[in-house]
Amino acid sequence: MSKGGLYFSIDDKLMDEKISLNNVSLPILKDFIEQVSIFIRGNESVDLNGVKIAIKPGSVAIVVEETPLIKTAISEYRIIKSSGDLGKISPVRAKVIANLQEKVRKNPSRLYTISDNIDSAFIDQNSIKISLDSSYKIVHADQWVDTEAYLYGRVFNMGGKSKSNVHITLSNGTNIKLDTNEDILADDNKNRLYKEQLVRVKAQRNLRTKELRNERLVSFEYYEPHFNEDEFIKQVARTKLAWKDIPDIVSWVEEVRGNHAKTT
Repeated sequence: MSKGGLYFSIDDKLMDEKISLNNVSLPILKDFIEQVSIFIRGNESVDLNGVKIAIKPGSVAIVVEETPLIKTAISEYRIIKSSGDLGKISPVRAKVIANLQEKVRKNPSRLYTISDNIDSAFIDQNSIKISLDSSYKIVHADQWVDTEAYLYGRVFNMGGKSKSNVHITLSNGTNIKLDTNEDILADDNKNRLYKEQLVRVKAQRNLRTKELRNERLVSFEYYEPHFNEDEFIKQVARTKLAWKDIPDIVSWVEEVRGNHAKTT
């Protein structure tokens, strides 16, 4: 009869002999126990004093008895087994699997076995094997996060009978519809139709593609992307007047910043 719990084993060679309880180095044993402990503890910070284990002969194997304390560890093991996606489990346990994969790359003869059945007759058929042939990794599913953004484009439609919105063509030719509320449009006294506008929006951004969705207008922003030569000349004149009593502006700025020149 199959028995639940978690089974961890390490197979390798040490000094040309198969690893066993009679042939294992302290660093290998210490690291193996540490990785098993981290996997059991997980993000839940399980108290390992309440987890009963047994160390089995053959290779070096640790058998963890099934208790409510390791329920999440078993559940996440089964997610790995069914999907191979480390992105679907807690970062702590995902890191353990990634660490074990890194170790087998450095030690090609090594094999780790994990199973959710501790009955020797069923261990292999219920197990995952971490070896040079395994490839457990995080599959980057689309993740969307709330964000704010500024968009610039030409307004070509506004309003709506039952739902207020603003339609804008961006500089890359993409047309987007911004949901909004009636008050924003009613309180705006500027004619923005068929004109270039900068808008602030709330939306969701895809962390992988940077794409936006569910855009909603927050406000129209003042933006005049034109060079005013007369205003520029006035600013230059005002700046020269303000700095006229400083003989060496660059040296003065460096001194204020604390960048004193070294003398030899």
